[in-house]
Amino acid sequence: MSAVMWIKWMNEGIPLLLLMGLGFVMYRGMKKNQFLIAEREDLVRRYLLFRGDKQVRLKVYGQDDIIQRELLKTLSSSWKNFKRSYDQYQNSFLANTARTKLLLQLITLGFLLNSARVLIEEYYFYGFKDRFFLAAAREPLNYVLVVLGFFLLRAQARPYVASYGKVAKVDLESFFFPNPLVNDKEHEHLYDEFSPLEDKGVKDGKEDPSDHRRIEGGGGAQ
Repeated sequence: MSAVMWIKWMNEGIPLLLLMGLGFVMYRGMKKNQFLIAEREDLVRRYLLFRGDKQVRLKVYGQDDIIQRELLKTLSSSWKNFKRSYDQYQNSFLANTARTKLLLQLITLGFLLNSARVLIEEYYFYGFKDRFFLAAAREPLNYVLVVLGFFLLRAQARPYVASYGKVAKVDLESFFFPNPLVNDKEHEHLYDEFSPLEDKGVKDGKEDPSDHRRIEGGGGAQ
């Protein structure tokens, strides 16, 4: 194959490969980010159900010192478990966003190097003539999708990156307020991840005559 054919293949093939890489990076990066956002929001909902259930139990049985200590211990340990999982999702989101941005920057560098190669080639063979200026006018078209990729990534990550501390604080402070819709036994199986209880003691707030009263619910004392 002649050198001219190689040059033509490079001029057509390199931008195509870079655009394919750009599409793959954007699809994979933003899809994973969306998954992490959805998982974090689901974690928040489950914890609100869990905490609200324990607040209801504290209000109903809180006059009993043993039960009150058990519930307060449960709330304390479950908060630590929740906060650890919450931070893991947040850190994974930030890490994936940074990795996707880095890959986009590398692809942009590839486009720049290819544009420089094309312009040098045109100048070497034809000098500053019409072909050179036509090639220079075509090259910016390759960067439209690159700019769009950066814009979409920033739009997705902005609520979680630009003001990460503030957003996290607002989300977490909401857990200190009771949720009146949480006393639902249907969701109790979701509570175990925060503070599982051993299968003994009081069940559903009823006293076990063979032992001190204890609480069984979605979570329990550690």
